[in-house]
Amino acid sequence: MFSISPCKMNSPRATPADSGEQAVYRVGTLSYTRQGLYVLFFWLMWNDFSITLLEQVGGLVGFLNKNLGASNFEMACFGSISGLISMWINPWFSTWSDRTRTRYGRRRPFVLCATPFFALFLMLIPYMPTLYRGLMHYPIAAEIFQHLPIKGELFLIFVCSFISGVFNAMVLAIFSYLYWDVVPANVLGRFNSLVRMIAMLAGFIWNFFFLGFGEHHMKSVFVGVSIFCLVFYLISTWQVKEGEYPPPDEHKKGGVFAPIRAYFVECFSQPYFLWIFFGFTLYQLNNLSGQYRNFYLHYDLGMSLDSIGKMNGLSQIFCLALGFAFGFAIGSMTDRLNPVRLMAPTLLIWGVLYFVGFFFVRGPLSYLVLSTVGGVIVFAYGVINGAFVVQVYPMEKLGQFCAASAISQQLICNLTSPFMAAFFDFTSNRVGFLWSACCLFASALVFRKVHRNWRARHGHAPLPHAG
Repeated sequence: MFSISPCKMNSPRATPADSGEQAVYRVGTLSYTRQGLYVLFFWLMWNDFSITLLEQVGGLVGFLNKNLGASNFEMACFGSISGLISMWINPWFSTWSDRTRTRYGRRRPFVLCATPFFALFLMLIPYMPTLYRGLMHYPIAAEIFQHLPIKGELFLIFVCSFISGVFNAMVLAIFSYLYWDVVPANVLGRFNSLVRMIAMLAGFIWNFFFLGFGEHHMKSVFVGVSIFCLVFYLISTWQVKEGEYPPPDEHKKGGVFAPIRAYFVECFSQPYFLWIFFGFTLYQLNNLSGQYRNFYLHYDLGMSLDSIGKMNGLSQIFCLALGFAFGFAIGSMTDRLNPVRLMAPTLLIWGVLYFVGFFFVRGPLSYLVLSTVGGVIVFAYGVINGAFVVQVYPMEKLGQFCAASAISQQLICNLTSPFMAAFFDFTSNRVGFLWSACCLFASALVFRKVHRNWRARHGHAPLPHAG
């Protein structure tokens, strides 16, 4: 399939070298010929396609809850509670995977074990109202449900969503690290261009064919898409082989709590990393308003889910065509100009778009224009972000620092979400555009600071060790 070199490299940020008549691309102990790189990309594209499509299914849960009478505040409170509990999964599994050494690699065992449970509980979510009606025939269950502060159907959906979310958090904590461990750093920009094209293809298929179908056949969509994606995700993950890793460093200070102490000291004691975490947290606060923008389209403007899906699908077709035409060039530009430099301007342009959207979106046509332009920016951001991470974090502890960033984002977002929901209940869903614009403007300023910090270190991320 592709060659794996047993030799050890001096640096994980390896560059291609000439071997005989053709280039050899290396990362860690892995080496690829150009043909081997194509095979690697083929399986990773299937991997990304299936997990992206599977993630889209969860977007229907909000509409399912709203149709059962849930308020924005109820959904946000449950989301915050489940998020505050499950947020610790990311640092635990990310750091654990960094330090794991098995014959199958350090990332694959985690995603191969967690993904089936994620898909199983995801496909059970639309069956919770049916389960509730069945349980109501039993006096004990009926008595318990009567004393709950929310409707029984919503409670069961929330519980099932929480369990699915726990396993999803395990997958999300690991799957990107697999890409960075097996793809050579000097082609990450081009690789991420392909990833964005595949993600847009998955988004187009979801929006154009499945989103509207889910309005009246939600159970079929959950089950069919989940099974399809699970099968292809497991096959593609199995086909991608990891290399060998040096033994992890030892943590001696702190006794039995040495790993916990080392995690927090290494991740949260240097301003260099704190600025990065802050920038990504502001970006995630922007994402919180996505659901309210969809509610604005569906409930305020009266657009059906099928219409929203068709608009999204048409915009993604345009962006996909743009990606096939210029995606490789965008990836090459990212590799040459450096993603750390490009992050702030991209977020600034994105914020301007949402600011204009607050005044501009009044129906399907205006939304189509906004989502098409936005899709181009999302494509560029995805390419840049995928290469950005390996530049600003130490590769030896990549999962650890990505997890530290994620836990910062989740903590702030989960604490903010109920207040944000109450704010939108008091104002309107349309304000979601302004919320995103403000968060993206602030994030752009922070990533400008990150770029200055990175340049001051001559493009080398620090590698802290807590002892």
